[in-house]
Amino acid sequence: MHLLKRTMNENNLVAIYLVFGLAALGGSVVTILLAASAVWAILYLSFGKIACVWRDGTRLFTLAILVYVLVNLVFFGLNFGQTFTSPLLEIKKLAPQILFLGAIPVMMRLSLSSAESLLRSVPRAAAVGAILVLPLAAYQAFALGERAEGGSGNAIPFALTCAFLSVASLITLLEEDRRLRLLGICGFFSGYLCIFLSQTKGLMPIPLIGLALVLAQHLRHKLRLGQVLAIGLAVCAFVAIGIYASGSHHRLKEIAVLTGGASDAALSQSTTVRLDLWDKALTAFAQKPVTGHGLQNRRALIQEFGYGYSHLHNGYITALVDNGVIGLLALGLLMFAPLFIALRAPKDALHAPRLLLALALVLTYAFGGLTNLIFGHDIYDALFLWVGLVIAVSATPKASDDVEGSA
Repeated sequence: MHLLKRTMNENNLVAIYLVFGLAALGGSVVTILLAASAVWAILYLSFGKIACVWRDGTRLFTLAILVYVLVNLVFFGLNFGQTFTSPLLEIKKLAPQILFLGAIPVMMRLSLSSAESLLRSVPRAAAVGAILVLPLAAYQAFALGERAEGGSGNAIPFALTCAFLSVASLITLLEEDRRLRLLGICGFFSGYLCIFLSQTKGLMPIPLIGLALVLAQHLRHKLRLGQVLAIGLAVCAFVAIGIYASGSHHRLKEIAVLTGGASDAALSQSTTVRLDLWDKALTAFAQKPVTGHGLQNRRALIQEFGYGYSHLHNGYITALVDNGVIGLLALGLLMFAPLFIALRAPKDALHAPRLLLALALVLTYAFGGLTNLIFGHDIYDALFLWVGLVIAVSATPKASDDVEGSA
């Protein structure tokens, strides 16, 4: 059993480095690894090689996942048969829910690894991942003249992934090793620059907010005022250069005009479409605020609005249209579950990195959801679940000991 545990622990850490090291470069690698890990975990559970760890963080995250999936299933059933002539086409819309359920057995396998090894691995791998994808993003932006999308196939999921990698890299600033702190700083700036190269304006504030949280909560007693000001000026200069060098300043002009209160502002097509979508979606929500329209009917509803999108470019409005008010509550429960788990975890040496990791995750998805999906895309779902799993398992004290003793 000891040899099996050691092998699984090594495989777990390799998976963590692959997931976060290749998250932006390999696109759906996060999904593939989560699905494969779920299959292996189910097999190990079936053969009794590992046991369920059903308490503390793992229990809370499992409950949040089950509530979210159950709400989707219930409102799917209530709205079944309204759009598609073939029941099979409608049922296929439930496929993404399998990934959420598959994350539960993965927690049991990750519980074989120590909380410290899991938590230390994520920010290091995140920094490496942000650095590795930067050359590809620069090539796409400057050589091809396109919005950078890394290996994600779309600029927006790429930007969200890089936003998380950028903020998560900052957790290495808590390390004693100067080389790891330098790695984290490079990861932060690399991930941030990738967001500029993707020209995804809605995600550009996230690394700044993350840096402010780190400075305010964990480094305020270590830095002098002059150092904080120097860091602030350096980051502001980097942001200014990044915005103009990547061409993102064109996409930010309308925000400045809108915040200035100009009623006759000339808006880009992207903003105009979003505003129209949100207005029509809120009207549709008002028609069915309790039962929603069902996630399987969303695309048909958007087609009635006159667009061919699969979602409403706002995670919160999408949840309201799909499953009504209860859908939004279930979405919020799952999205904030990692932060709640981190806050109530023991105040030990791992509390600070765990809390920062949770803040990086929730900040990225809560802010990103204002202009795009929160859940419902394989990269979004898998990235959130991987980070949530690490937080949940690391907040379950002596989880690996429990598994070893009961297996």
